[in-house]
Amino acid sequence: MSDCGNVEKVFVPNSGETIVPTPKGFDVTEEAAKKIKHFLHIDKKDPAEFGLRIKVVKDGCSGNSYTMDLYSVKEGKENGDKFFSKDDAIVMVEKLSYLFVIGSTLDFKETLLASGFELKNPNIKNSCSCGSSFSVK
Repeated sequence: MSDCGNVEKVFVPNSGETIVPTPKGFDVTEEAAKKIKHFLHIDKKDPAEFGLRIKVVKDGCSGNSYTMDLYSVKEGKENGDKFFSKDDAIVMVEKLSYLFVIGSTLDFKETLLASGFELKNPNIKNSCSCGSSFSVK
């Protein structure tokens, strides 16, 4: 065992144990929270038991893309997902994907041509011309 000298040891609880308000490392807009609750209502799912889960998967010409699904809080905790909340809407980020989305903002955009969740990710180095896949710094 090594001598740590004057280094203070800090134990951080697993974020899967409790749902915490959104930290500066990941943000959820009011509009995104409102839409998460709307989609849960349409699917007749309890907002205390379900939320939106974000996962980064290997896909597309730039290497990665996002999947977003309504997901069980219980399963998210079992998988070790990172949990965030905004206005009683729960967002889960798959534990390995969190490294790709630190500092991001989840928003919901509605235009005449399309609508959907948008992840504004400052870690993106390149994205494909259609905008559906990306590579990180």
